[in-house]
Amino acid sequence: MKNLVIASTKKTPEIIFKTNGDLMISGSSLPANIDVFYQPILTWIEELIASSPKKITIAFDLEHINTSSTRMLLQILRMLNGKKKDKGNLTIIWNYDFEDKDMLEQGETLQQVINRPFEFVKKEN
Repeated sequence: MKNLVIASTKKTPEIIFKTNGDLMISGSSLPANIDVFYQPILTWIEELIASSPKKITIAFDLEHINTSSTRMLLQILRMLNGKKKDKGNLTIIWNYDFEDKDMLEQGETLQQVINRPFEFVKKEN
């Protein structure tokens, strides 16, 4: 298994997923074809889970996100949460701009849906 690195574009986020369990999604997630963009990511996560890393930390640092992307993030979180639920070794970090209340609310909603605490990090300019 290799690290997964996908460069960002104007409509797709940067993905830096390391085999040691450090995962980062940042930028804007507005892909034209959500399934084409996220399918390799979902497949990689399945492989990561199968490799049973001791700890997984996923950090989100998103500027813009559409509804389809929100559903994909929820799918990612459910996959990770299902595997790591009892072990307490999944950390979810939600970075947001201090002026962007919508992005904060988006993270809070995802936190409620998967029923697992997030670490909310307010970014100051």
